[in-house]
Amino acid sequence: MPVPPNQPTPASIPPFSIIRRRTQEVFNVQPCLWQMKVVEAILHRERDVLCIAGTGMGKTLTFWMPLLFRPEGIQIVVTPLNLLGKQNIVALTRAHIPAISINSETATATNFHAILKLKYRAIVISPEQMMRPDREFEKILKDTRFASHIISIVIDEAHCLTDWGEFRPEYRELARLHYLLPSIPLLVASATLTKTALNDIMRLLQMRLGNTAVLRRSSDRPNIKIGVKKIKYALNTFADLAFLVPDDYKDGDPPLPKFLVFFDNISDSIAAANSLRKRLPTPLREKIKWFNSDMSNTFKEAEFDNLTTGKT
Repeated sequence: MPVPPNQPTPASIPPFSIIRRRTQEVFNVQPCLWQMKVVEAILHRERDVLCIAGTGMGKTLTFWMPLLFRPEGIQIVVTPLNLLGKQNIVALTRAHIPAISINSETATATNFHAILKLKYRAIVISPEQMMRPDREFEKILKDTRFASHIISIVIDEAHCLTDWGEFRPEYRELARLHYLLPSIPLLVASATLTKTALNDIMRLLQMRLGNTAVLRRSSDRPNIKIGVKKIKYALNTFADLAFLVPDDYKDGDPPLPKFLVFFDNISDSIAAANSLRKRLPTPLREKIKWFNSDMSNTFKEAEFDNLTTGKT
């Protein structure tokens, strides 16, 4: 009887030397030992995997490395941020791995059909599309042929399961994945999880500690310091943010350090941006932008590129 595409055999789990070499060849990155351990655990497919590692340490690479050792395998990554989807697709396409990002704009019957027909080996999808009420993507997951190719399902930014579950209810629906695909391991990734959040996530996703490989890296960032400043002025003046743009800053002065200011209210974020803009010379005021969920994906992608290239 033939072995299903992603069922491991003793000879199919590569040694670290092979994992390192293939990753360098395809992604031009030398993986760390902890990344190779994550990949090894996923390829064994015996346990779920919980990976806690700081932002920028390379968790995303572990999502795609298993594809190098399962030529017919598929990785599904659930992420709350559409921009992360776009970034991943660009990197995977560069590595000649067929990939697609599914969000509200790309969730079409044509794309779902292509996924079902195994056109893509990497699928990045939002929780809303993964667990959508009409069950369209769920129908794909229930297809025996398609499911036999899944290596693992990745839950990225896993802390959002508890942080965002109230206003993004599809996050809570991810709890059904183990019921839908009991033989498919989960790779749950986050930069930081408190003990309470970790327990909540494992309970929500029906993960058992004895059947979960836990790989934890320190989230300490020695180049980042936490500072607390007492508010001096009325909140609606945003005067306490004035330090971000020095008084009398002129066109031609050295560029200001990049900064991000987070708000939990869209209208406040826009008002704050306008307040800071007034501290800049007129030609530079467009350098300060607001960025929120009401904006189109096209705008978000363009502004993300502007930020990374220094235009903003």
